[in-house]
Amino acid sequence: MPSENQDSVMDENIVDKDRQELLEIYKLHAELADRVSQRREGANRLFVGLLTAILLLSAAFLRFGTGEVPLMLFGIGLVGSLLSVAWYIVIRSYRQLNTGKFKALDELEDRLLYPFFRREWELLEQGKNINRYWRLTVVETLLPIGFLVLFAAIAMSGMVCLLFTS
Repeated sequence: MPSENQDSVMDENIVDKDRQELLEIYKLHAELADRVSQRREGANRLFVGLLTAILLLSAAFLRFGTGEVPLMLFGIGLVGSLLSVAWYIVIRSYRQLNTGKFKALDELEDRLLYPFFRREWELLEQGKNINRYWRLTVVETLLPIGFLVLFAAIAMSGMVCLLFTS
């Protein structure tokens, strides 16, 4: 029959084993959250590239091409606007996904010795003070909004030209 001392050592081993397993789960989840951020960065590069290419191609067509300039302006503006809206939605979706991942990490941290992400977030004042930390998704969404305004203006100028030159 095991003594109390042996029981305490066995309980300690179980606690250490559970804590180690929890730490491994935590590390995996933190890595997955990082991968989401990497995918978001890749999506941002894709949209910036597409929208910039559309602008460059449209400038070349306007400079060297022939044809219906107002119709082309409207089409370019419409496509660019739709891509800008899609980009905004993608950023928002990634933000929601990361929010869920960090809530899960926060729950895991309740069972660990040091709540790293929670402490970091406290030090950054939960993103409420822009002098301390400016939330990346806030900054990140400014670019698709800027492109949307630009492409909407292009579409409207094409539409105005179509209406008043016909």
